[in-house]
Amino acid sequence: MIANLSPPAAARARASLVRYDPEFRQRLQVEDEDKADIGGYEEEGSQPTPRVNLGYLGQPPDDSMNNLTLSPVVQEHTLPCSYIREYPLATAESQEDALHLAIKQYTPLDNLSPQKGDVTIIAAHANGFPKELYEPLWDEMHSRLRASGIKIRSIWIADVAQQGQSSVLNENILGNDPSWFDHPRDLFLMINHFRDQMPQPLIGMGHSMGGAHLTALSLLHPRLLSTLILIDPVIIRASYLNAYKLGRLSARRRDRWPSRAAARKAFEKSPMFKSWDKRVLDCWMEHALRDLPTKLYPEVTASSTPPALGADVSGSTISPDSKTEVPVTLKTTKHQEVMTFMRGNFVTPSNPAPSTAPNPLTHPDVDTSGASVEPFYRAESFHLFKLLPYLRPSVLYVFGTESDLSAPQHIADKLEFTGVGVGGSGGVAKGRVKEFTMQGGGHLMPMESVGETANQCSGWLLQELKRWKDEYIQIEALRAAIPREKRGQMSDGFVQALGQPQSGQAKSKL
Repeated sequence: MIANLSPPAAARARASLVRYDPEFRQRLQVEDEDKADIGGYEEEGSQPTPRVNLGYLGQPPDDSMNNLTLSPVVQEHTLPCSYIREYPLATAESQEDALHLAIKQYTPLDNLSPQKGDVTIIAAHANGFPKELYEPLWDEMHSRLRASGIKIRSIWIADVAQQGQSSVLNENILGNDPSWFDHPRDLFLMINHFRDQMPQPLIGMGHSMGGAHLTALSLLHPRLLSTLILIDPVIIRASYLNAYKLGRLSARRRDRWPSRAAARKAFEKSPMFKSWDKRVLDCWMEHALRDLPTKLYPEVTASSTPPALGADVSGSTISPDSKTEVPVTLKTTKHQEVMTFMRGNFVTPSNPAPSTAPNPLTHPDVDTSGASVEPFYRAESFHLFKLLPYLRPSVLYVFGTESDLSAPQHIADKLEFTGVGVGGSGGVAKGRVKEFTMQGGGHLMPMESVGETANQCSGWLLQELKRWKDEYIQIEALRAAIPREKRGQMSDGFVQALGQPQSGQAKSKL
């Protein structure tokens, strides 16, 4: 909201809207701006004070481009992660080490005074990809939803503790055993902390590993998210998942370049990056790299390279002059990326029989009855698949014909089991679970096919937000039917039922 911005930022925000948004100009004609409460923003638990960025993600609109999506106000926050972590060696010094989460909050400039019913999106990223890569997707979705009369209150996304800007904050205390079940708890703490800025409805959007994260969050708190959009999520039967190839490739990847320019040239030659939307590649160049020295690479070859900066929430680095080439590396180290792909379960003195009798202290979640679990495994994906019947929110699965995770059997499995159990949504039969398979789409659809991904996500939200509104009205009608003074008491029907025998059981002899 404008009240949460500094006066100069608020003035710039209003000026942008007055120039480019006819709706906002009309609204200002009937509002008394002199009564606006414009003060500095300072969120408890956010250090330092969030930075506001009013620059455009793409080309700034001119007077003939009133329908172009405007860049959001971007606020950055840090919060402590959950205590303690799933695996004890996820932290380097002690189980009590306090990891932190780097969070970004995107607020559209055309909705700085949100109304009841405006949607909040909780997003989760794929393994090895910084949270900022999804900014073009948010831009496209905002444009489509706005055209349909749906307003976004804000979009929240955080780098997992061991990746992206979070890994910069935590690099001195990161261990070597991350769990996929840590981030869902971190997201729950984030939502709880910022709950005043996140009234219902909340919807979840997760890509790849992020889809698993939001599924786990919804199993932890079934009513928190009204619907889920899971883009090629890594939730699969134990017998299917094999991350060895990806792990080996990531472990051998190059992760140092003499300069950002050299890094960009290398990326542009890569078949993977060639298929990306240019906007996404630009985000990668800005947010996936960091200047040397780092904890992993403390040495710097260029004598003129500036000294390392301490970890900070903004992710800013010293800008060298035009004659200085500063070596760069990946923010998410290849070590953390590979250890996120797969967890070690090989023979060690403390784990001498990993396939048949894994150490319950360090490997309590190894299922020895199914697929091979030695020397590596990743338990979370398998466990989540088994819990899919109990998933309460409605789900749109977005698959791609060129993704290994979107093989026909994988799609059929998810559609068969999602939401069909006790407490689940009702699944496909109730219209609560659907899928869209993008022709030619690979695993990285949000990077390669931004517009089509936005089309499918936005279309699903239109129908699900209508359903949320109908259900919200029903719930509040039930509340309104109870006199205020009796809402904390047993109802008359409850008391009457106490005198009746339990259905199907004999009366108690007590």
